[in-house]
Amino acid sequence: MLSFLATILSTVLIYLLFAGFKRWGIQTAWAISINYVVAAGLGWTLAGGSEALTASLQSSWILPLSLIGLAFYPLFRLTATCSQELGISVATIATKLSMAIPVLVLALADGIADIQWGQWLGLALAFPAVWLSARSGETAKEGQKPTSTAVGLWWIPVTMFLGSGCIDLVFGWFSNHPSLDAPGMPMAFASIPFTLGGIVGLSHQWTMRQGRPKRMDILGGLLLGVTNFASLYFLLLAFDARMLERAMVVPMLNLSVIVLATVAGMIFLNDHPKPKARWGIALAAAAIALLMAFK
Repeated sequence: MLSFLATILSTVLIYLLFAGFKRWGIQTAWAISINYVVAAGLGWTLAGGSEALTASLQSSWILPLSLIGLAFYPLFRLTATCSQELGISVATIATKLSMAIPVLVLALADGIADIQWGQWLGLALAFPAVWLSARSGETAKEGQKPTSTAVGLWWIPVTMFLGSGCIDLVFGWFSNHPSLDAPGMPMAFASIPFTLGGIVGLSHQWTMRQGRPKRMDILGGLLLGVTNFASLYFLLLAFDARMLERAMVVPMLNLSVIVLATVAGMIFLNDHPKPKARWGIALAAAAIALLMAFK
């Protein structure tokens, strides 16, 4: 249970950091690139270094994990842009609605007989909950029309939805792989995509001639890297704890992040939810309660 709560808190903090980077004058691209270097360094250190890397390269999950690792940097860039330009609520909805992809696939793979009607009802409530929240996030103030910039960025949430769903699916699919029972292998599993994300990010900075990162960029990257690593590490522990059926871990986590991110936005960013968002939060809370009650 503690690992599940830690996953929620660290994930929410990521969105808050993204929203704050622009206010603090931090170059998001550099912060994200540094973040992955930090996260990869932490992962390989805890995994055991070169021995864990050798074992990872021989594992059956290395190819699919590497493929999603290449997508880490661009998806994180899109998430940051969405958080800064469209709002935290839209960013969380875009990524967390992607739960439909791993839930359906994992439920079919694991067998849906063990999932009770209350859990399916909770999952059904999730979709109107996130839809209402997403609609309320289209405007920053009551009665204000969406800006032309916001309208032009509609493709970002769609891409985030598809990409995040594939990432969650890969992590969930291999979360109980026998190779991860070996000491240090869960850390190595998390470090593969972080490493590739760092390589892609630094390569992009070099190609675009962005210059050297500033002090605030480095600090932002360090904080984001530790938080990002923690979110993935605790997610793996939450899967392993089996508090819920494997197919239900992701939806419960994502809905919790949506609710907490909304509350955090109210407290730290003075972002009060509109009427539609309030209904969305209520439905999300009901969905979480059902998933908990019928675990």
